[in-house]
Amino acid sequence: MHPADEHREHRGPRGGVTVRGAGAVDVTPDVVVADLATEARAGDVGQALSSATAALAAVRAALRTAGVPDADVRTGTTSTWTEQVEDRLRVVAHLGLVVTLRHVPSAGDVVTAALAAGGDEVRLGGLRLVVADPGPARGQARELAWQDARASAEHLAHLAGRGLGPVLWVHEDDPSGGAAPAFARVAGAMPVEPGEQAVRAALTARWAWAD
Repeated sequence: MHPADEHREHRGPRGGVTVRGAGAVDVTPDVVVADLATEARAGDVGQALSSATAALAAVRAALRTAGVPDADVRTGTTSTWTEQVEDRLRVVAHLGLVVTLRHVPSAGDVVTAALAAGGDEVRLGGLRLVVADPGPARGQARELAWQDARASAEHLAHLAGRGLGPVLWVHEDDPSGGAAPAFARVAGAMPVEPGEQAVRAALTARWAWAD
C-alpha cells in the first residue's frame, strides 16, 4: 500500500474514538408484587390438593374484599411432591399466587388480610417493589448516558488534539442492573416502604475524527 493511501485509510472509518456512557434516574416504585402460596399435606394427592385449594379460595376472597381486581391475580408456581415422615410418605400440594397491588400504602394491610384468611396453610414468598411504567425514566437515563458518552468523546478528542466528527455507530448496552425490582421491607403489621430504585441505561458510541 502506498504511504499516502495508508494515511487516508487511517483517517477513514477506522479512525476515531469509541466511548461508553452511562446514566441513571431514581424513581419511586408504585407497584407491589406479592408472591403468595398455599401449602397442604395429606396422605394422598387428592386430599392435599383439596386442602390447598380451599385455603387458596379463602385468600382470593380476602383479596377481592380488599378491592384487588381478578386481573391483578394470577396463578404462580404449582406443584406436588412427597416427603418422608418417620415410616410413611405424605403428599405436599403447593399452589402459588402472584398478586399485583397498585396502591403501595395499603399493600401491607392487604397482604396481612390474605395471610390471615389462608390460615396456617398460606405462605408469603416475598414482596417486590416495581415501577409500573419505567419507560419515561428509561428514556431520561438514556439521554444522560448519551450526554456522558458525548462528553467523554469530546474530552478524548481534545486530549488527542483532534476535532470530533460525526457519529459512526451507537450500540445500547446492558446497564448491568437496570431497574431490578427491590424487595419490600416488612415487619410487625407489615408496612411497605417503597424507597427509591435506579433505572439505568448504558450505550457505546463511536465518533469519527473531524480532520
